Amino acid sequence: MNEKYFHIISEGLSGELAALPPERRLLHFENYRTNFNLDRAVTACYLNAFLAAVRNGSACAAKPLEYLIDKCLQISPFELVNLRTPTIMADPENRIKIEILDKTNASPENFSMIEKLEIKNDANDISSFLRKLLQMFPNYALAAGLLLRVDRTLGQRPDWLASFHCPKRLQEDFNTMLFQHYATLGHAEEAEALWAGLPPRAKREVGLNCAAEVARMRGDTQKAIERYERSFNLDPSQGAVHFRLRELKNPSFKKSGLEQKRRVAICLYTYNKGKMFESTLRSLAASNIGDATVTVLVNGCTDDSLAVAEAARTLFPNNRYTVINLHVNIGAPAARNWLINLPETKDTDYVAFLDDDVDVQADWLEWFLTVAESDPKIGVVGCKVVFPGQPAMYQYLFRYVSVADNDLLRMSLGSPDSQFDTGEYDFIRETRSVMGCCHLLRTQALRDEPYFDIRFSPSQVDDIDHDLCLCLAGWKVMYCGLVTCQHHQSSGVGVRNDIADYARTGNALGNDIKLYYKHFNNLDKLHALDNISLLPTSE
Repeated sequence: MNEKYFHIISEGLSGELAALPPERRLLHFENYRTNFNLDRAVTACYLNAFLAAVRNGSACAAKPLEYLIDKCLQISPFELVNLRTPTIMADPENRIKIEILDKTNASPENFSMIEKLEIKNDANDISSFLRKLLQMFPNYALAAGLLLRVDRTLGQRPDWLASFHCPKRLQEDFNTMLFQHYATLGHAEEAEALWAGLPPRAKREVGLNCAAEVARMRGDTQKAIERYERSFNLDPSQGAVHFRLRELKNPSFKKSGLEQKRRVAICLYTYNKGKMFESTLRSLAASNIGDATVTVLVNGCTDDSLAVAEAARTLFPNNRYTVINLHVNIGAPAARNWLINLPETKDTDYVAFLDDDVDVQADWLEWFLTVAESDPKIGVVGCKVVFPGQPAMYQYLFRYVSVADNDLLRMSLGSPDSQFDTGEYDFIRETRSVMGCCHLLRTQALRDEPYFDIRFSPSQVDDIDHDLCLCLAGWKVMYCGLVTCQHHQSSGVGVRNDIADYARTGNALGNDIKLYYKHFNNLDKLHALDNISLLPTSE
């Protein structure tokens, strides 16, 4: 299993799909598209997987392949040049567009080289190369389309538009991409102006989802609802649109005073992040936590974290504030266990954990308690987690079990790929796992699962494992997207713009294998912890 697993993990989602037979790929896809709205990278992974299955004679892959090709062209219309399927080539208009894209591809070798670079890591270099190509060839449509993707990754406006002379037959497609660019970066006025100029045939579900949030940003909730409804009618499989529509039509409300009525223990543990930890404590102190206790565990720090923790006493004049100083770093699972099993923690209704590198919104605890109190079987409540910076990019939303069989256990992706927070995931829903950097646990649920597994020390996967164990014990895990936590994430792997740390990456990969073997005898039960089973049958 280990050799196969490491091969799969190195290939990411593509490797995971390649390891599945076609019918399992279909189920995998159904779970994903009812969880997150499709983005370009994920769509490409699924498209390639089903294309390979069709070429190998799989009948069940044909329908999802056509669906994905359609989505891909909605997201990135210039992909026509790479998708010369019989269906696409049968359309005369498509053939003309492909001919223009080919004809204006003035430097195919250089463009192919640039296209193979990793945008997340090489965005500035790619931008420089593409700008030079556009200066030499002003009608280079493929270069303009890729440059627009790079600008979106960088979160910036395209300041080169005046130098691009878009071929007339491609103008509508380019305007569609430009609209999505402005919409996803939160530039509502520019996006709305472009949307108004698009013909009806260009206003499909992908664009409608963007246009709905543009309307909401501009203060027109009713128009946002109308656009989402049109999108959902075009594609009822969009689970995220279902939940967003529900929230827009029937907005959730906080229950006032719960932070005073319920006994809450807020727990933090830190390891050598003094300056960042100080910011976290100030953010916490500025939020409405009522009479909650605050306990800080200084986890064998060698910097000034202990001094920071002690100095923060003045920030919490109305709360019982405790500092525990350990002489060694016992790791995240053991630190959580230490804090959970303090007598004063056990005597509460809820335990909240915050990482030492987060910023929280003022009413985070009020929302968490509101959600938790809505159902006595809710054991965990988490939130929308974003990277620092503006526009804010999704870091982690919610997850389910995507694969659980005799030789593989994988969780789903935690968020759409490289997408900015436009509000489309601002809703409340049940899920299987939320991020542990800012979450609330019901103390009663902790009696069923009182420990975070120390086999996952020093960190990574322990919070996922604990959520899954609670699900297996009958507790619900809830995502509250009405709370946003900014996570600087100086621990963990796969961080945007992070420098490779092979030891940390190895620990995370090792913990994934530990998770598989820990639950080996319960894989059939974990298989049931998918996303589809959480969707309402009717509403």
